Amino acid sequence: MSKEKDEKKTTSSKSNTKSKTKDKEEKLKKNNTKNSTTKDQKSKKKSEEKEEKKVTPSKEIIEEEVDEDLEDMEESEEVEVKETKKEEKKKPEEIRAKVEKVEKIAKEKKKKINTSKNNSSKLTEIAVLFEKNHVAIYSFIAGLLITTLVAFIIWPDRIATLKDGTQPVVKVNKKTYTANDLYEDMKSYYSVSLLLDKIDNDLLTKMYPENDTMTSEVKSNAEYYFNTYKQYYNYTQEQFLEKNGFSSYDAFLDYLRLDYRRNKYLEDYIKKNLSDDEIKKYYDENVFGDINTQHILVEVKSDSDKDDSKKLSDADAKKLAEEIITKLNDGTSWEQIQKDYKDKVTYEDLSYQSWDASLEESFMTALKKMDNNSYSEEPVKTSYGYHVIHRLDQKKKPTLKKSKDKIISNLISDKKSADSNLLYKSLISLRKEKNINFSDTDMKAKYESYCKKYK
Repeated sequence: MSKEKDEKKTTSSKSNTKSKTKDKEEKLKKNNTKNSTTKDQKSKKKSEEKEEKKVTPSKEIIEEEVDEDLEDMEESEEVEVKETKKEEKKKPEEIRAKVEKVEKIAKEKKKKINTSKNNSSKLTEIAVLFEKNHVAIYSFIAGLLITTLVAFIIWPDRIATLKDGTQPVVKVNKKTYTANDLYEDMKSYYSVSLLLDKIDNDLLTKMYPENDTMTSEVKSNAEYYFNTYKQYYNYTQEQFLEKNGFSSYDAFLDYLRLDYRRNKYLEDYIKKNLSDDEIKKYYDENVFGDINTQHILVEVKSDSDKDDSKKLSDADAKKLAEEIITKLNDGTSWEQIQKDYKDKVTYEDLSYQSWDASLEESFMTALKKMDNNSYSEEPVKTSYGYHVIHRLDQKKKPTLKKSKDKIISNLISDKKSADSNLLYKSLISLRKEKNINFSDTDMKAKYESYCKKYK
């Protein structure tokens, strides 16, 4: 009995074991099937994602692919390094060199991949941004061009105005005059001159800072005006300033400073535009050595000289000068003439006179034409009367280098006298050189009209 029980027990145990083993095999098959299905699904999903990424590449996809390539390369490099290290035990020196070479190549590849990755990322971002917003970008550019064209057509005039000129300035008989009314009248009557005064003052003050010479001359000119108006109109200084529209003495000095600077610029403008040929020509025609000269003057009587018996009428003065020349030509000495006519004429020894002496032009012209130790062939008329000139001798002509500064000074004076508009022309040139540019089209038209007057 006991033996049968043991056999049954053993058989039962084996049966249970087989049953459990069978259950495990079935369960394992199910799990394998499930895992296989899951893997197939994942593989399919990944394949679909890759297909989508091929259609529309993005920054993330590119980065994943680059990362995968980088990981594969790093794994490959690690394998190579491991295999190399195994061989290193056998051939230390040779293998170590190969390892270093492999590591160097790996670093360079990694660096290139990183650079390519960054560049690809930036280009992809720009491409995606443009693709998404290209309609808006094109619309913005077109709108900007159209707006500019419309503005050019519709608003050709740009008129400067007061920011808020509606405030009343004065009321008369129920009529209100605003700040804009006053501003518009100012633009109409005084705009160009006032504006140019401000522009020129700013430009010229930088070019010609005030110095002692300017200060002295400006104050001297102010005193001249005060004294002249005092003499002819009996004006006080305050009356002069008021009558001429100056708010104060300092305002008058500012006006004179601007006038001084403008004339200083005119001189520099002429000097800058003088050619060497002009200077040489002036030297050849006008420069000469100093001339030693004497003269006898027969004065002409003016309206205020009625009681002066020594002064004669124009005709009588000329007749007496001609009489003296005749006697000189007949052999009467210069000294004897002085004695014979001492009560009727004025004698003067001028000594040596240079080519730039401050003698009247008619006197200098006659003197240059004469020979040494000769008399003028006919009376020479000046603002003082009629002259009989005696030329004694002459020094050597100075060099061009020594005379150049004075020649330039004389040419400047001559050109200023020859063209009364030259000052305005020079200042127009200055403003153009400094790039004058009007924003107000009305003022621009007024200035262009102003410039045409001085062409």
